[in-house]
Amino acid sequence: MRFNIAVVDDIETDRSKIEEYIKEYFIACHYADFRIVRYESAEKFLGEYKKGRFQIVFLDICMSGMNGLELAGRLRMFDTDICIIFMSTTREFVFKTFSAEPKGYLCKPYKYHDFSEIMDRTIRSFSKIDKTIKVSISRTETEISASDVFSILSNNHISEIRTISGETYKSNSLFKEYEKILADEQNFLVCNRGIIVNMNYAVMAKDDKITMQDGTSYPIRQRDKKEIISKFTKYISARMRRKLEI
Repeated sequence: MRFNIAVVDDIETDRSKIEEYIKEYFIACHYADFRIVRYESAEKFLGEYKKGRFQIVFLDICMSGMNGLELAGRLRMFDTDICIIFMSTTREFVFKTFSAEPKGYLCKPYKYHDFSEIMDRTIRSFSKIDKTIKVSISRTETEISASDVFSILSNNHISEIRTISGETYKSNSLFKEYEKILADEQNFLVCNRGIIVNMNYAVMAKDDKITMQDGTSYPIRQRDKKEIISKFTKYISARMRRKLEI
C-alpha cells in the first residue's frame, strides 16, 4: 500500500522535522512506498484536499488563520477514514481533540520515540490486507492497491486504470481479467460494458449515470439499470451506516 502523508504546519522548521522523522520511520520499517506533501496553512491544504488523497495527516493545532482543530472538524464532516495526528507546543488542547478521533498527539519539541509509537499504532490500523491488481505495461509489470483504484475502463483491448491520485495506467491485461479479480470486492461495480467504478469514490447515481467525487460521470447500462442502481444504493447506505457507528 502506498502511504500519502500531509504535514500541515505554519512553521517551516517543524514541517521539516516531521518530514525527517517520517522518512526515517518508513525507511527503518522497510515501507518504501510513501509520499509527503507539506502545507504551510490549513487553507492551502483544504484547497487541494480530496477524500482518499491522503491516508495520514499531521496537523499543527496553533496556526494563523484556520487552526488545526477547526481543520480536523471540517475533515471529519465528510471523511472518517483519514488518520489524524495532532501537533502542538502544549498538551492543553488534548481533550479538545477527542471528537476528531486522532491517532495521536505530539508535543514540540518532538521526540522520535514518541513519534514512532504513534506511527506504529497508525500503521496497524491499515493492517487489513489490501488486494492488489497487476498492471502489465509493455514488458514491465507493477502492482496497484485495489483501494487506490478509482475506475477501470476498457479501450480497444487496453484497460485504462485511473487511481485516486489522478494517474492513469494503460494495461495490456484484458478488462475481463480485472472484472474477475474484483468480482468479490463489494465496493467495485460494473456499471456498464467495459466500465468498473470504485463506489467508495462515488457520490450519486442519477439521470442514468454514476457521478464520482471529482465530477467524472459514467453511464449506467440501461438493460440492467434497476439492478445496478439497487447495488449502488445498498452499498452507499451501508457505507454511511458504518461511518455513523464509528
